[in-house]
Amino acid sequence: MHRALESEDIIYAVLEHVKYSSTDLLNIAMTCSRFAGPVLDILWSEQPSLVPLIRCLPEDTWEVENQIINFSREPTPSEWERLRMNASRVRRIIKHKFCDAPFLKLRVSGQVLQRLFELFPPATLFPHLSTLNSHVLRESSSNLSLVQKFMSPRLETLLLDVPGHVPTHEVEQFLGVLPIEAHGLRQLSISTDHGATAFAVPPSFGNLPKLLALAIHGVDVCLTRQTIANIQQARCLHTLTLGLRGTSSDCGGMALELCSLEHLTLSGNSLPQCTHFLHQIITPRLSHISIKYSNLASPIEITVFMESLCTSCQNYESLKQIHVVGATHSNDHGLVMPLSSEIFRPLLKFTGLLSVSFVDIGIYDLDDRFLDDIAVAWRDIKELKFNTKRRASSKVTFATMVSLASRCRSLEDLHLTVDASQSTTIPRAQDGTETLWPTQTALRKLHLGYSEVSDVACIPYILAYVFPILSDIDWCPEL
Repeated sequence: MHRALESEDIIYAVLEHVKYSSTDLLNIAMTCSRFAGPVLDILWSEQPSLVPLIRCLPEDTWEVENQIINFSREPTPSEWERLRMNASRVRRIIKHKFCDAPFLKLRVSGQVLQRLFELFPPATLFPHLSTLNSHVLRESSSNLSLVQKFMSPRLETLLLDVPGHVPTHEVEQFLGVLPIEAHGLRQLSISTDHGATAFAVPPSFGNLPKLLALAIHGVDVCLTRQTIANIQQARCLHTLTLGLRGTSSDCGGMALELCSLEHLTLSGNSLPQCTHFLHQIITPRLSHISIKYSNLASPIEITVFMESLCTSCQNYESLKQIHVVGATHSNDHGLVMPLSSEIFRPLLKFTGLLSVSFVDIGIYDLDDRFLDDIAVAWRDIKELKFNTKRRASSKVTFATMVSLASRCRSLEDLHLTVDASQSTTIPRAQDGTETLWPTQTALRKLHLGYSEVSDVACIPYILAYVFPILSDIDWCPEL
């Protein structure tokens, strides 16, 4: 054996190149006993449930009935030891949405879990656990007391899904002990009954000194101010995700500052819910904001949202990304009113923007003057999308779109409906001769939405000349 393989750091560096292939890992482990331990560490490091642990016991110790695993006999101490050794390698217990392994249909019975944790308390059984999704346990037990047994100072990420039948005081009690039993938490996600039930945010988050990311799916907007005051206690928080519930009302008072917040994601049934929250915070370091709502918003509601964003984010150079998704599943086309350029014009204050994306918030009634102003305000923009599934004409000319894209030298992705039904007006040099726009070598994706296109616009020729690396062009077909 080469002396280099005496170093575990070198072994793990080698295994990094094949860690996503269990077959390759097993083949490597069989070539040299020195690799066996590190390979097992990688194979066991992330598990979608507790089923694989139980299944590593001899097959005659367990049986499956109605997709539930029960013991057929008590494992011997040496058999339990094998399970314990594998559990000690687990670092993350989390189920991914698209994981479809056959064993995921199985569940561990409450009786098996009870026996397992009688012998090995969870915090002892999983000494290196850093990430826990409580939904994995919910399939076998809906008791928060079991989740609490997994808490330890080493836990960094907790995804807590509380069943709807659990009393509120039990949830509050559980969250109250987190600063004591899991004070190393960096990421915390909470939902009650999959976000269907509103949740009152406790002030105990301020006692989690390392908390960087907080997600709460189900916040009562009627309690927004108290919610913000409690979230404000987490002084290092830089990522906040909230699912809003209920009806908002103007409670007045001074806005509260979330001094360290950089990423904000809000979702709700209506845009005013998100606006209500924005209206009550100041975010001097905000760099990314994402908004999603399901009901149609009027032009006035969208205007008020834009104004609230400008008021909340007072550092116009810090904001890098705006992403707003509207009523994507609504078919009420007749209720949609045009959104003029003036609605979006306040956003031109944010001169540091790199990505601006509006998806299905209405019918865009933009004009050439607004696009010319975008080219001046957002010179470093990389992604610009005014995307809608609603058919409408556009006042933006194809020539202005090309001018915008050629002036924004970093623009890579553009989605915009234009009017290309007329002959394209080509820029002229000082001597009066026609000269095409400067070549732009960043634009790779262009979606023309419901653009009206005519052959006289010379679109293929102009795009090929001005954007030589454009590789993905699309538009919405005629109905």
